[in-house]
Amino acid sequence: MSAGELFLSRYNRYQNLEKRYGKSFDRISNLRLGVFLLGTALTVLSSFLGTTAMTSAVFLFSLGVFLALASRHIKVERELRTVRAMLEIQRRYLSRMNGEWISFEDCGREFMDGKHPYTYDLDIFGPKSLFQWIASAKTDVGRCRLKTLLASPSPNPDSIKMRQHAVRELGAKLEFCQKLECQGLLIDKAARETNGLISYAEEPGVFPQGLRLIRFFPLVTMLALILYLLRWGVPIQVPAVLLAIQLLFSLLGYKKISPDLSRVYPFQKSLAAFRNMFLLVESEPFADDHLSTLKSGLCSPTEPAASTCMKRLELISDAIDLRYNPIFYFLFNIFLLWDFHCAAYLESWKTQNGNRIRAWFETIGAFEALGSLAVISHIHPEWVFPEIQDQGMKIQARALGHPLIHPEKRVDNDFAIDNCSGIITGSNMSGKSTFLRAIGMNLVLAYSGAAVCARQFSCSIMDLFTSMVIRDDLIGGISTFYAELTRINMILKHSGQGHPMFYLIDEIFRGTNSLDRIAGARVVLRELSRRGAIGLISTHDFELCDLEKDKQLEFRNYHFEEQYVKGGINFDYKLRPGRCTTSNARYLMKMVGIDIPE
Repeated sequence: MSAGELFLSRYNRYQNLEKRYGKSFDRISNLRLGVFLLGTALTVLSSFLGTTAMTSAVFLFSLGVFLALASRHIKVERELRTVRAMLEIQRRYLSRMNGEWISFEDCGREFMDGKHPYTYDLDIFGPKSLFQWIASAKTDVGRCRLKTLLASPSPNPDSIKMRQHAVRELGAKLEFCQKLECQGLLIDKAARETNGLISYAEEPGVFPQGLRLIRFFPLVTMLALILYLLRWGVPIQVPAVLLAIQLLFSLLGYKKISPDLSRVYPFQKSLAAFRNMFLLVESEPFADDHLSTLKSGLCSPTEPAASTCMKRLELISDAIDLRYNPIFYFLFNIFLLWDFHCAAYLESWKTQNGNRIRAWFETIGAFEALGSLAVISHIHPEWVFPEIQDQGMKIQARALGHPLIHPEKRVDNDFAIDNCSGIITGSNMSGKSTFLRAIGMNLVLAYSGAAVCARQFSCSIMDLFTSMVIRDDLIGGISTFYAELTRINMILKHSGQGHPMFYLIDEIFRGTNSLDRIAGARVVLRELSRRGAIGLISTHDFELCDLEKDKQLEFRNYHFEEQYVKGGINFDYKLRPGRCTTSNARYLMKMVGIDIPE
């Protein structure tokens, strides 16, 4: 079964489940309404025609049936939400495969940085980006962890191989990855920013010991009331006064306790999803050492599991939720000092788990980030994990293509470069810029630990720098040409630091005249070569191809070409050795109505 058939099959399965649970949900809703109306009518009728015992029996029976249906209704609603989330996940996988993923809401726009060495030029973040295509992380810590893997992964060969092994195993655990994403979808958007909960849990306690003792005051009041009812010499005034004191406590304590309780409440509806995420990881067996180590951050032999602790916080939060039911809250708070109990249990929970909660969410974030990289293996199992070399500066690939181009439209190329740089020439629209981005994006995937769009791929670890998308800055008074100069200068400065470096430069110095452009480009390329950097540059200036003849430099010429057939122009987007010998600028101008005399 192909990947497309697999996800279509899963989509149909969850679509059928959604219909089934939807019908069950509606049926129970109608039954609840019917039981309520019938129970009310029978209770009223029996109160007129029957005995008190009969009326009580009818009422209690109706109430029991109603509560049972309400409980079942809540369970079916939870299952329906889960099924709908899983259905949405299958739709997203299908969208990734058919090219409709560019409509995904989360594109990592906030991670866009024009000053980053490569992410802006290579479409790593933002609309129509790599992040938008693969991101399945829903918590902010998971999204930030994925951002780090794509923008600044650890360059250590062992670290890259460790991530590869983890992603490879998650690539074979589709059900686990989708269930983890499913629980992430069930988290309220406001609660996905977990820093508020983490920072609150890590803060030292502010609940004084005296306030903790006050919560036991209702026991004294109850004892006085019991003694009064048993007529053991306690007048009614004693429990009345004690109850008045409790009312005073609740009023005075409200201002002190409310801020603490209100900081937890925004997460109340999402704690179950967090708990389920923890439980998923705790319950899943992993063969990979890195994944097993990550998992140990949630469940160790010496401490309670994260899911168990989160379940307790969930119960405390449910108790706090009573504050938003005015009638019950008023009664419970007066008679039981409810807020004091909630605050005391919450403080106890913080004391026991406040120093662990950050690690829990970082563990989940790590799984979300690695799971996002595994999405590539889920939808393209034919893509390979690259061989990472810690010596030299080289790239070797067979059938390499741009990861974001649909397979039916993508043209793959073989490519190899070893301790030398390449100058790529070709006509407009022939594929130069796309090829540069294909090389760059596959390097980003390789260093992150993901599979790459190739049949075979090996590369050295090199610092990646690009100069491709250059924009002016009207507010800052920076022209396009000056912006490019700044970018090229950044590349030159880094090349002098002695680190292995790979650069991608598209149409160098396009903002100036041809004489200055060619002279400047020669200087830059010679300097980069002298400093030991390698890379690829695309250009329309054929004069730069003469650098291949310089024995002191290491440059190779490559080109793309076009074919003219039946009054039209065709591109095959195949990379060839040597320099280009054609130009199609005049032809393209003529196609849009600009006729230039020969």
